[in-house]
Amino acid sequence: MRLSLAWLSEFVEVAVSPAELAERLTMAGLEVEAMETLAPEFRGVVVGQVRRVAPHPQADRLVVAEVTDGRRDYRVVCGAPNVAAGGLYPFAPPGAVLSGGRELKAATIRGVLSEGMLLAEDELGLSEDHSVIMELPPELPLGQDLGEALGLKDVVLEVAITPNRPDCLSVLGLAREVAALLRRPLRLPPTEVPEAETAIGEVARVTILDPVYCPRYAARLVEGLRVGPSPFWLRRRLTVSGLRAINNLVDVTNYVLLEQGQPLHAFDFDRLSGGEIVVRRPRPGEKSFVTLDGQERTLTPETLLICDREEPVALAGVMGGLESEVRPETRRVLIESAYFLPAAIRRTSKRLGLSTESSYRFERGVDPEGVIRALERAARLMAELGGGRVLKGRLDEYPTPIVRPRVALRLSRTNQVLGTAFSRREVEEVLTALHLPVVALDEEHLVVQVPSHRGDLEREIDLIEEVARLRGYEEIPVTLPGGSTAVPGAGPEVRVRQELRHLLVGMGFCEAVTYSFQSERLYGLLSPAEAPLKLANPLSEEQAVMRASLLPGLLEAAQRNLTRQADGVRLFEIALGFEAKPGEELPQERLLVAGVLGGAREEESWHGGGGTVDFFDAKGVVENLLLGLGIGEAEFTPEGLPGYLSYGARVRAGTSDLGVVGEPAPEILEALDLEAPVLVFELEVAALARAAQPFPLYTPLPRYPAVHRDLALVVDAALPAARVTAALYREGAPWLVEARLFDVYTGEQIPPGKRSLAFHLVYRDPRRTLTDEAVDRHHQKLVAALARELGAELR
Repeated sequence: MRLSLAWLSEFVEVAVSPAELAERLTMAGLEVEAMETLAPEFRGVVVGQVRRVAPHPQADRLVVAEVTDGRRDYRVVCGAPNVAAGGLYPFAPPGAVLSGGRELKAATIRGVLSEGMLLAEDELGLSEDHSVIMELPPELPLGQDLGEALGLKDVVLEVAITPNRPDCLSVLGLAREVAALLRRPLRLPPTEVPEAETAIGEVARVTILDPVYCPRYAARLVEGLRVGPSPFWLRRRLTVSGLRAINNLVDVTNYVLLEQGQPLHAFDFDRLSGGEIVVRRPRPGEKSFVTLDGQERTLTPETLLICDREEPVALAGVMGGLESEVRPETRRVLIESAYFLPAAIRRTSKRLGLSTESSYRFERGVDPEGVIRALERAARLMAELGGGRVLKGRLDEYPTPIVRPRVALRLSRTNQVLGTAFSRREVEEVLTALHLPVVALDEEHLVVQVPSHRGDLEREIDLIEEVARLRGYEEIPVTLPGGSTAVPGAGPEVRVRQELRHLLVGMGFCEAVTYSFQSERLYGLLSPAEAPLKLANPLSEEQAVMRASLLPGLLEAAQRNLTRQADGVRLFEIALGFEAKPGEELPQERLLVAGVLGGAREEESWHGGGGTVDFFDAKGVVENLLLGLGIGEAEFTPEGLPGYLSYGARVRAGTSDLGVVGEPAPEILEALDLEAPVLVFELEVAALARAAQPFPLYTPLPRYPAVHRDLALVVDAALPAARVTAALYREGAPWLVEARLFDVYTGEQIPPGKRSLAFHLVYRDPRRTLTDEAVDRHHQKLVAALARELGAELR
């Protein structure tokens, strides 16, 4: 919002410098982003009066004018068609400097000495018009500096208006704020309208068919008008504010928009069928509409239209129509002033990609009670500048008046929030200065009737903010907050996540961060049968679905590293996976830990190394993770493997399913262009947290020696070694403290479909020394139990 301080001074006395005013506005929440000083481009030009005009003796198109500046007379040769005796014009005597820096000197023109120049607006740098010399108002003092006479010296502030303060999108709205900040009275512009005898109701009519989208619509009719250029003061203010002058009638509507913040529209009344305005939605068959800019706009059922008796004439709150615009021959104008539902105007403006000064204000919300004030102001100015007369009365359709709330304010709450000690009188003074009607019920309680222009005030806290910003934030004492805070301890998942990160980094893994969004192609590699959770508005096809697993992103990262000649890759990630839940709006989120191993097992060196990773490297990583979390009894079983693993195991702890470890299927490796051996694992953190031992358990060092035995068993080749190990511990209790597999053999002396598993067993009793005889008996019972349960044979 560009704010002219010269214009602002008409409504409030500004007794501070522009820089200080900018600072005060900024501290009150109306940030001044820039300050521009305007000054005329000329020097030495004054208000001159033509006394007499005589023909040039040697040129038919030139005249010789006698010009006075109130101190002396000058002879000036002029060719402008509008120069006349008695008129006031900009006069540049010899020595004056014109726009562009040209200094004027006396010159002989066709044999006649010209002692100066009567100037057009382009020669003053005020516009591009050179058709006539500039005519000045007759009340200007003769000989006064032209810049001072026309008020060309000005300061313009660029004020950033937040979306919740549409009342400040006008000079009058900002003047209300300045008056409150400086504690100065606010002067309102005159709105009284001299009326003709004919009543508007005899010739015009307004009907609202959609009172939800258009709660209020008012109109005035001005007739006997003449379309022409606006006076300089009006054109100057529009230009300084960033608008282009068009003609006197249209410029009035734009001027009132800037002054009052209320968008208006001027219809050529003679082009309205039946003299009627109908506010409605499109009828069946009304598919498009041509706006003032000549563009054809597509209509939807949600578009609010301003229509005459037969067809649309404007897009409500956005832009008028081409057929009903003001033209040079216009003599009667219907002025529209309305309040439209902000959401409706916003939807239309965004859908059409058409933002105007009107839509910008309507979609933020204008003052429903300011509709009439702006209408009267526009009718008065249009009658003055267009030479017309205003018909008696106005049309004002307001089916359901909008009622603003009353908001209670507690003094104690105000001081508690702000950390101040304001008295009731001080708070009342602030609210009154802001033109907020306030009633004190007692020393503690105030009630404020929120005015119609302050749609942002709805709650007590809003009023407290008004007190703070008007009194000045610098008056609020700076204190540190007191009180004690209770910081909750980390939950089990947080502890497990930290421990997982520590363990994996200790095993040589690097943590990776991959996108939560994946392509459908990548998602389908691991979950072809599951419907992906698609994004409503993806950034690209490569990020179109939410990931259900961390493995696709890690495999891609491994592929990038391996193709760039990395010998070995060890990456892990701890992040969320997302799965769609049938019938649920939100997905199920699972915290996962996943890793990928690829390439060389370790770096080659003089003392060894080399070789590539295999399944048992990945399995060993998972076993170390489980051991670090205190999960002792874990089982690795090939049953229930997901389809994307060609070889591997599902990891279980008791009845809990922890995750999987294994080698991806060849088609997945081929799709990702992975050639080196690659192993993966993925575990669910919540399941790990449930199975983890929260605190490590310690046992004293053994006091008695152990007895060692080796045991070789022939079992079915499909029988997992983990199942045999579990049976050993179960049947060997309480003396068996360790059972470690150290050899697997198939070949000669082993029947087909069988294999030999060799275990090293450690027996110990914490209370006494075991004898060989006792261990042998216990060992034989263990072998017999394995034969019954697993069909194992002693090798």
